Amino acid sequence: MDFEEGAVIVAECSYEGHTSAPKTRASRRKVFVDTPAIEALSRARPTDANPESLVFCTDRGTAFNPNNVRNRVLVSACQRAKIPQVSWHNFRYTYSTWANPPGESIKALQAQLGHTDSRLTLSVYTQPMPEAQKLLACKISSVLLRSAPKSEVQQAETEVVIP
Repeated sequence: MDFEEGAVIVAECSYEGHTSAPKTRASRRKVFVDTPAIEALSRARPTDANPESLVFCTDRGTAFNPNNVRNRVLVSACQRAKIPQVSWHNFRYTYSTWANPPGESIKALQAQLGHTDSRLTLSVYTQPMPEAQKLLACKISSVLLRSAPKSEVQQAETEVVIP
């Protein structure tokens, strides 16, 4: 953790009880998070934690088994919410889609996810949001149809409210 910069440092990976270096150089990274997340992580951090400590670990300081967490927490949460089962990768897809609004940097999102190629980020991890598609349609029509009447969305974007 880098509490001063507000980032989680991805320095190693854990899979089925074995730790190793991340797959690629891009996978070794700082994942920046907002202030409420940093504050929550700071409160949850054990008092005896050191810079090498895992962010999330068992009482013995070892990495959680993702299958146990999925079965004990995620599956039951989905059942209580009456939603379909989700996987850990669903969270990556959701984060990617929500973090990729029009005008944002795909390179920044690529770095957050630890991808070496932005094409993977765009083609696999992001989905078009209806709001972004509607905004794009309005922008295109404003260029192609300059003399046409503006839509409600376009009018709302250009109106200036003076108190």
